[in-house]
Amino acid sequence: MQPVRPKWADGGLVLVCERCFKERIPEEDPDVAQRIGDFHLRDWLKERLKAEGHWGKIRAINTSCMDVCARGRVTVAIEPQRGEPTVMIVDPIADRDKLYRVIVEKLK
Repeated sequence: MQPVRPKWADGGLVLVCERCFKERIPEEDPDVAQRIGDFHLRDWLKERLKAEGHWGKIRAINTSCMDVCARGRVTVAIEPQRGEPTVMIVDPIADRDKLYRVIVEKLK
């Protein structure tokens, strides 16, 4: 084994439930799935973090079910290296800008 120090060790991780996007929303709420279309929250977060210079220190990754489910919403966990984690259920379209601001504030 070899220990490493990743770039996000000074910031943190944002975990986005992939199951919400791929299974739960399409199966349980087809109207929500249609509204969301091919938008993917993790990809959007990654691109915005890169564009605003936060990528590396803050990483957004997909995860499997976190067992915090809500119809038509996506579970997101903000895991700072220091401090308490924050777990939220979000509307991936309507809440994305507010979510981004919370992520940057908590992990910068």
